[in-house]
Amino acid sequence: MQLRTERQQREQAAYQFELQASKLYLSVRKRLPNYRYIIKDELKGCELTAIVLACSFDFYEYRLNRGKQRVDLLIAQRHNAVVPLRVISLDSSSEYEPGSSPALVRTGAKRPNHEETMLLVSKLVLGIEEAKEELAAMPIRTRQRYLQRRDEYLRPRIGRPWAS
Repeated sequence: MQLRTERQQREQAAYQFELQASKLYLSVRKRLPNYRYIIKDELKGCELTAIVLACSFDFYEYRLNRGKQRVDLLIAQRHNAVVPLRVISLDSSSEYEPGSSPALVRTGAKRPNHEETMLLVSKLVLGIEEAKEELAAMPIRTRQRYLQRRDEYLRPRIGRPWAS
């Protein structure tokens, strides 16, 4: 498997979105810098500002939750985090409502993998009650580690936002 840079992944996701847009009842009105689009939702009849990301957790990685520019729709190659926006997953060609959790469940796993860890962190950032209950069942040291990670994603990064 060939490793690709984040930029290559976002370019591929943007290209795939442009190909699938009509199937999703979306029309691209204008391309903006940094993989953003002004699109028209043909079903709801409204204009939206969308951003394309490789995965939905990048919403927190790039601190878009703290950004000044408003985004109405998140278009992700792979949906793997709970975000406060509508999400279109290109892998499954499905739309998720704000705050909905993707299905990343593995049965019989003793330890969570990276995707499941990031899903829990995203739930903690949004303050979802289910995540608080899951956190309460963990050992103290693990709980501290998850809370430290949550606090890290709530703090702004120094400098200009990369994905704004």
